[in-house]
Amino acid sequence: MKNLKFTTLFIAFASLLTLTSATTPENIQSLKGTSQTLLGNYTITELAPETIKNEVLRKFELNYENGKAPVIIYLRQKSKCKEYIVRGHAMEVQYTCKKSGFGAQPLAGKFAAYPFDTNAQFISQEALSRQSKITTSEIPVEKALGLIACYYPGLLKNIQILYKN
Repeated sequence: MKNLKFTTLFIAFASLLTLTSATTPENIQSLKGTSQTLLGNYTITELAPETIKNEVLRKFELNYENGKAPVIIYLRQKSKCKEYIVRGHAMEVQYTCKKSGFGAQPLAGKFAAYPFDTNAQFISQEALSRQSKITTSEIPVEKALGLIACYYPGLLKNIQILYKN
């Protein structure tokens, strides 16, 4: 089972290398790729920025072709890192990108919208631990968004909550 999960993640990362995008240095019009999960292909579109807790955050909508509802990704750009708040309809997580790498961690603090217990019902702590360091260096926004689209479904205890039947 572990080999299957590793293989799936490897395929997702390899498919990210074939990611097609239409971008400018400032805005991301759309990113497209395959999640290598039953959710199928994904599209990420940049929306108008949103102010949360007195901070203006870039906002992206992640749609999977077989997904029930969009996933929202907020980008908080700090001086030494980028924080990606990934919020589904019932859970949230944070991916952080800094010089030492890119990876997932629980979302806590002022940007958390769901209680810790709610997230714990949906997010696998084992998967979260495995995704704590996906890359060993800082990556551009486009690549981070593509990795999130590929890796985020792997965090869920049951991917069926995102899948439309």
